[in-house]
Amino acid sequence: MRKKKLLEFHKKGIRTQLIVYISIFVVLPLCLGLMVLNIYLQKVMSDSKVRFDSSSLLQIKNNADQIIEVMNYSTSMMMVNRDVLESLRLLGECSDSYELYRARSGLSGRIADLESSVLNAVDGKIAILTSDGYLISSYHLSKTNLDYEKESWYDTILENGRKITFQPELIRVFRAMSNYTIKDHQHLYIGRSIQDYSGRSLGIIMVQLSASKIWGNYTEALASSGQEAFYILDNEFHRLIDYNGRDASFLNRLSQKAAGWKLDQKHVLRGIMGGTDYYMAVPLEHSGNILVYSIPASNYREELSGIASGILVLIVLLVFLTILTMFYFSGKLSRPLIRMVDLLEQSDSGILRLRDEEVSFGEMNKLIASYNKAGERIEELIRRVKLESELKEKAHYEMLMSQISPHFIFNTVHSIQIMAQKEQDSRTERALESLGAILQAVYQSKNGMTTVGQEAILLQAYVDIMQMRFGDSFHFYNTIPTELYLYEIPAFTMQPIVENAILHGVKDMKAGQIIVSAVEYPDNFVISVFDNGESADKEKMNQLLKEPNKNKSAFTGIGLYNVNSRLKMLYGESYGLIFNEKSMTGFEIWIRIPKGRSHV
Repeated sequence: MRKKKLLEFHKKGIRTQLIVYISIFVVLPLCLGLMVLNIYLQKVMSDSKVRFDSSSLLQIKNNADQIIEVMNYSTSMMMVNRDVLESLRLLGECSDSYELYRARSGLSGRIADLESSVLNAVDGKIAILTSDGYLISSYHLSKTNLDYEKESWYDTILENGRKITFQPELIRVFRAMSNYTIKDHQHLYIGRSIQDYSGRSLGIIMVQLSASKIWGNYTEALASSGQEAFYILDNEFHRLIDYNGRDASFLNRLSQKAAGWKLDQKHVLRGIMGGTDYYMAVPLEHSGNILVYSIPASNYREELSGIASGILVLIVLLVFLTILTMFYFSGKLSRPLIRMVDLLEQSDSGILRLRDEEVSFGEMNKLIASYNKAGERIEELIRRVKLESELKEKAHYEMLMSQISPHFIFNTVHSIQIMAQKEQDSRTERALESLGAILQAVYQSKNGMTTVGQEAILLQAYVDIMQMRFGDSFHFYNTIPTELYLYEIPAFTMQPIVENAILHGVKDMKAGQIIVSAVEYPDNFVISVFDNGESADKEKMNQLLKEPNKNKSAFTGIGLYNVNSRLKMLYGESYGLIFNEKSMTGFEIWIRIPKGRSHV
């Protein structure tokens, strides 16, 4: 009886079987699994959000560390400069008004140069408060009216000497010089004592860093309710800067909670405070300060439950609409399709000429006519498609391979070979991982294009390998604003220039510095690669950029000429590489590229 009923069911039409099968094998299991799926989605989305928030917080932390490193490097260059020290000494000892004016103007000019070059990408402002009361910046040269010598922050900076001192009270000094309102906790203020070679204090150097550059676009990615907050706090949990910060009572409760914290720079500490607020915390690298992110627990739970509920409603609607659609169209499709299938099954190759018949709707007539017309060409088209597919795969493979410079791969593998001979296996493993990241970036690029963010990842992997090879002979800083990371850029544009900076600029120095930064303009953006090695002759550089260099050992990788030619070929003569001939303290190349969002 059971077998007989099963055979009778198999004789039913397409419409009946389609509805029954969908009901049994799709709708019913889906409905039974909705509750389990909802619970699972809650957990998965909660974990995903925590990982996303933690990753974004680590990116903010790395961004802040990079900005502070650039500030430290910039101010250190001024503090040890002979001309700066001599100008400060004249301000304290000389009585000649003209000499005093020249000293103040010279200091102001140096500050302006530093702000417009190294600190431009991080929106940094510098001021010097001399020991005899002169307040000097790029736009201020007179004595100050502030009674700073009685202030505790001034004594603290002097006591710490050249050590970085984070001091929010410095906002008063910058307010005294500014012609617009500076709001509390929207900038990070840092002070350092300037001393001569005998250790005598000549004044203090003060830096104002924009908090918006530290937060970048990460606040937009994390903010959903407008109640999220970011803080940078000192080791006593005093507020240095914040974004959407709360009142002091919240920080007091947070400092009490922090008594048992064990912070790690590579991992984010997560927890809940009093059942009302989620928090995440991670220490900055050199300053001892703490980066904190907080969000009300109710917002966190509501956001997750709202997403899961929306997914549940969407699944139910899809199931309902699917059933309605199948009821309607199954009857319309079943009869003519069955006739076509029966005819096709009679042919061994699946290609035959169908007879024109009256069907339930006009589209079937068109389908039969088109099928008959296309049948004669199917085999030829299959052959052509197969041939074209093979040619496209071959062309794509050759294109990808052509993007890899054999000289670059040889240099990288040779570096790993040298390290493998000198170092332990762990460094070799790290080097191979970095090489893998480089090769992955090459093969993931489409038509030779990538994004600034992906290029930065490739660049960091390459620098990691070179730092393993040359040790601590140079330091690398990437200060490209994160808002530029989604713009399109030809693959392997920055790497050959940084490679040139390492091998021909700083590899034999004791304190080599390579800084990659960028400035955005309305229609384009400019990436700067600066190293503090020896500068180059303008005529020689112009020749290298315009003509291919026959001596392949002069520049490694695909070469400055190749990069410049590729950019001009893609974007026109107004774009490409530009040598900064005015750089007197090192070597700098600018990369000018039009702005365009990547679809990679």
